[in-house]
Amino acid sequence: MKKLRVTIDQITEFGINAKVSVPNKIGELRMLLVEIYSEFLNIKSQFDNMDYDEEPQFDYEKIRQNVVSNFPNFGWYGTVLDINNIYAQEEGLGIGDALDDLTDIIIDLLEVKWRFENTNEIDALWHFEFLMRSHSERHLINLLKYLKESEL
Repeated sequence: MKKLRVTIDQITEFGINAKVSVPNKIGELRMLLVEIYSEFLNIKSQFDNMDYDEEPQFDYEKIRQNVVSNFPNFGWYGTVLDINNIYAQEEGLGIGDALDDLTDIIIDLLEVKWRFENTNEIDALWHFEFLMRSHSERHLINLLKYLKESEL
């Protein structure tokens, strides 16, 4: 779990700090996203029946501003809404936002980080798996594809 926690700290830094200084920011982000995805695919979490306080609300706009500052070239991209529908025409196409993808990933990981620090590992891991499965996984995959296709 130490690797997961370190990776979460490194990714969330892009939303907490407006001026993250690493030699190859895009390459670093790519590697961190793959590490988070690998941790998710290998996780075996269990539900903790304890009652805990809810995590605080993280400020989407402030985090997004920091993401913009760290990745000013991120932008909109086209996407296919149902990759399995090979006959989709215009109604099967959508628009994605790389800044929103990373901001949402960071917010979900900040929630997990808060749980590691304020509840326990079982609870944090269950929330990590739940948030990835229900929300962040799609953002992560779309962002990796955006980075590949954009060649930023």
